[in-house]
Amino acid sequence: MIEFLTVASFVGYIIYLKYYADQRSEAEKQAEQLHDGILLYQTDQLAAALVYFNQALIEHPKFGVAYLYRARIYRALGDTDEALKDLTKAKSFDDTIADLHLETGQIHYEQGDYPTAFQDFDKAIFHGNTGEAYHWRGLTRQQIGQVTEASQDMARAEAALVAARDVLGLPNPKSQMFLDRSLLKHAGLTALNAAVLLFIIKQTSVIHWPYLVATASAAAIGFAEPRKGWVLALLQAFLLGVGYYVVVGPSPSSVDLEVELFSLYGAIGLTFVGSLLGSILKRAQA
Repeated sequence: MIEFLTVASFVGYIIYLKYYADQRSEAEKQAEQLHDGILLYQTDQLAAALVYFNQALIEHPKFGVAYLYRARIYRALGDTDEALKDLTKAKSFDDTIADLHLETGQIHYEQGDYPTAFQDFDKAIFHGNTGEAYHWRGLTRQQIGQVTEASQDMARAEAALVAARDVLGLPNPKSQMFLDRSLLKHAGLTALNAAVLLFIIKQTSVIHWPYLVATASAAAIGFAEPRKGWVLALLQAFLLGVGYYVVVGPSPSSVDLEVELFSLYGAIGLTFVGSLLGSILKRAQA
């Protein structure tokens, strides 16, 4: 039974890391897979890049980022019709990629279709809120006579560029540090909660109380630290394991031992599940 629980915990941990600890968006994951082709495009090796993305879309026909870069290649080669087709196709899979709307808007702007371009840049701002999107929407507003609003967009674009330069030139340690004061405070609370859980595991004759406390506390972990909660979940699992086997010790009674092990391993598993659910809830409210 112990071997089964150990294997189940390990498998659950791997799944947990795959779907929770990796906080990248789907577009970011795709961009990483397509790194070689993106590099070809960025170094103006358009023919080789086109071959790369053609093959990538055969292997991954729903990769919006691949369609985006192939559209950019078509646009650079002067084939805006094919570029628009690829951009439209990409949006059918994931229209939350801001660059899809930005690229589409630039094409419509160059074609003189300013009302459509305005809508495209509006969507790019909604999904990305970048200085470049504000800049292009400002240019479009100038073309359709919205002078005051155009000035406001240009000001926002400039502010975004200044902020980006500040970040590149002088990183803010509070925003860059992984181990910040908030995480340390929550780590202390997690350690305290692990001690409470150990006490419950040793004192209770049923598994329900450890499971309930582990789930509730882990959900709080994920809610408080939606991006770093996996570290706290690992900490709680580690403290539970070490605390049980090294500090308090297993029960000499076989009956009590079975209940304790079910409580312990169940609490560890529910720690990861609860923190995942708490993180999802927090991001849903954001």
